[in-house]
Amino acid sequence: MTHRERILTAIRGETPDHIPWVPRLEFWYRARLRTGNMPAELRGLSLHQVAERLGVGCYASVPDFTHREEETDMADRGLGIFNLPVLPYRVVLEGVDRVVHSGGVHSGREIVTEYRTPAGSLRTAEIFTEEMLDAGASISWVTESAIRQPDDFATAAWIFSHLKVEPRPDAYEAHRRAVGDRGVAVAYVIGTACPIHHIMKELMPVEQFFYAMHDYPEKIAQLNDAMEPYYAAIERLVAESPAEVALLGGNYDDSITHPRFFEKHILSPLRNYAEVLHSKGKYLMTHTDGENRRLMPLYLEAGFDIADSVCPAPMTHLTLDEILAAFRDRITVWGGIPSVLLCPDSVSDAQFERWIDDLFERYGRQSRFVLGVSDMVTADASWDRLAYITRKISTL
Repeated sequence: MTHRERILTAIRGETPDHIPWVPRLEFWYRARLRTGNMPAELRGLSLHQVAERLGVGCYASVPDFTHREEETDMADRGLGIFNLPVLPYRVVLEGVDRVVHSGGVHSGREIVTEYRTPAGSLRTAEIFTEEMLDAGASISWVTESAIRQPDDFATAAWIFSHLKVEPRPDAYEAHRRAVGDRGVAVAYVIGTACPIHHIMKELMPVEQFFYAMHDYPEKIAQLNDAMEPYYAAIERLVAESPAEVALLGGNYDDSITHPRFFEKHILSPLRNYAEVLHSKGKYLMTHTDGENRRLMPLYLEAGFDIADSVCPAPMTHLTLDEILAAFRDRITVWGGIPSVLLCPDSVSDAQFERWIDDLFERYGRQSRFVLGVSDMVTADASWDRLAYITRKISTL
């Protein structure tokens, strides 16, 4: 089987020739290039060549946010809008005077973006620190959120109600060809499941969001309504794309997107989009990388097919046994290896090998399981430990 066939077989609930192994290597790769400590046998290799050398599938789910065609592709990061060449759509701001420049209250690589509209102005700022770059980070830290005062809700609503979403099927097709049989080119819908989730995650600090839910519920409702057509347009274009799998939403946590919030705002969008994709023979993935215990029953109601970046204990409170048992025959687990296991400063070689050996003894022939590292392979991960996992799979 090819890596692609193996992944799709697991998602369908069938048993592949062996468990698919698809670690997210991009952070590790960027960090090692930047700091100059790439293993000798990998020097001069591209990321795809490193994956081939390791014998793993090509990770192509959450996009690499450093992969850009134009410098302005990430100019609207402070609005949670990403124009990347692997996406099947592009977002165009209409009737907005956007000014992007460097400099701000922080030193370093800070970018400030100003949006001037007939409904007022917004300002966002973001930064890459040296520490972030050394760790292989792909997306900047927002230092000034778009919504900081009550009048900003109306300005944000004006911007989102004047966005144009354009199809880019050729861009996704090129991405799919580049991935080929080495993996599954997941079509990225958007990183938030619905407009209110977007407001919480992308437009405001989370603490201020919950205050605003109490103090200005009508303003949040109006912004939500203004964003709905934008979400619908993106979801429609992705559903019409040739992708077998689409990724909608992520970064849930049962203390922030707590069960009551999830049930009220996120459950229906996921369930509705799963139904749309299922009617077209496609699968829905969502990025479940946080604390999930109290959300597990709602995940089962949501009807999605793949829980991406599942991170078990010791990094969260749920064990892999509990997760796989809860999802059995319903949801494919993509992930399962806590990133700390790959780090020699965190776990000894003996502890690492016992954990991996036990995983394969229990789940080496499991269906609905794509093995990966949650959330990603970090800069301090051991290449030898990655190779150990590959060797163990070859003996199954």
